[in-house]
Amino acid sequence: MRSCSAAAARCRLGISLLLLSGIAHGADDPFASWAAAHALPITTLDFGADSSDLQPLASVVGTARVVALGEPTHGAHEPLAFRNRLIRFLVEKMGFTAVALESGYTESSAVASFVAGGTGEAEAVVREGLTSGKGNFGENRELIQWMRDYNAAATAERRRIRFYGIDLTAGGRVSGPRRALDFSLSFLSRSDAADADRIRASLDGGLPRRDDDEFGALSRTALAALNAGIAAVATAMANNRDSLIAHSSAEEYRWALHNLAVARQLARYFRVTTPRSNQNMRDAGPAIAARDYAMAENVRWVIDHEGPSGRVVVFAHNNHVMNWKEDGGYWAGMRVKPLMMGSHLRRAYGKDLLIIAASSTTASAGLPSPEPIEDSIDNALSRVGMSRMLLDLRMARQDQAAFAWLSTQRSLHANISSHVLITPATAVDAFVFLGGLTPALGTPAQ
Repeated sequence: MRSCSAAAARCRLGISLLLLSGIAHGADDPFASWAAAHALPITTLDFGADSSDLQPLASVVGTARVVALGEPTHGAHEPLAFRNRLIRFLVEKMGFTAVALESGYTESSAVASFVAGGTGEAEAVVREGLTSGKGNFGENRELIQWMRDYNAAATAERRRIRFYGIDLTAGGRVSGPRRALDFSLSFLSRSDAADADRIRASLDGGLPRRDDDEFGALSRTALAALNAGIAAVATAMANNRDSLIAHSSAEEYRWALHNLAVARQLARYFRVTTPRSNQNMRDAGPAIAARDYAMAENVRWVIDHEGPSGRVVVFAHNNHVMNWKEDGGYWAGMRVKPLMMGSHLRRAYGKDLLIIAASSTTASAGLPSPEPIEDSIDNALSRVGMSRMLLDLRMARQDQAAFAWLSTQRSLHANISSHVLITPATAVDAFVFLGGLTPALGTPAQ
């Protein structure tokens, strides 16, 4: 009997210690405890799967006109696969009307035309129309083909969807100005080929070639040629407006006109880009700020172009979509911390903008190993215990300890092998946790 009592006492002591350990762990990790109670599981990344697991996202999205979804690195399968499922859900179930990707605006005209029913094959169109190697990813071909098929089946009751690139032409490479002006001049040629040829000739020798795929600065001569070319094309397009619309459409004219706005963005970008901007991160801030401001301008144009009932999904790197100034890790040494696209969009749209950043903890199949950070946001999300989930951080305002955790600057993995420093409560509205990353479909690692 005494033996049983001793065993019972030991059991009670063991249980007490376990409970105390759990309480202590919960006190040390209030965010993970709160997140475990509020996370929405994502059961699959299969594009063709039933969307029932995404239904709870309807209340997360609410009436937002812009959903800005981020990816932690370019070229990973899981963020692209989740993006495709989310876009399909938002279009089919919530009436979203457009998709805008971090890709050159000028080049995106080819994809926009294909999605609208134009000629071509998805693989070739995506390779031509998506910049910085994004045309190599099978997930992007899958998305663009689905958008085209969706539009082909559209009825009078179902609005067709549009595609846009929101980045600087050529991603800000030195070939961008020539590409942008050549696009505008080709459009102008439909009405006034002679004037287009005259303007094109004036650019020869002044601007870098279309195939110059390097980052760099423009000389004063090249900047002068760019500004003169923009002014000349703008005047010619205004003088030929009615004829150009007659030879194309009012829609194509608006696209071409905004292409000139993107050319002006390039001029602004290259005014602050020096040789050191691309050689030393310390001096990169002004150029990064100019690029992100341009992307925000392009998103605002997309919203205006979509009209009062338009709703847009924006997809770009986490660093672009978040409401913050770029800092931490690789970017810590910048003398000027640039304001990123998400900050400009937050100011413009307030609660009509939903920012979702993506998180992961592991990488495999040839991707670099993640930087080990003990107290990172990614590690905290992994402790929730769900392999994939979405977490609406706005709900944490009802939990003092969780909100305090989110209101402290913390590390988030970026480009797998580095990190950024953000304050989660203000930088994002939600996280999607995707567990481990593998290479995108069609990349050399696979």
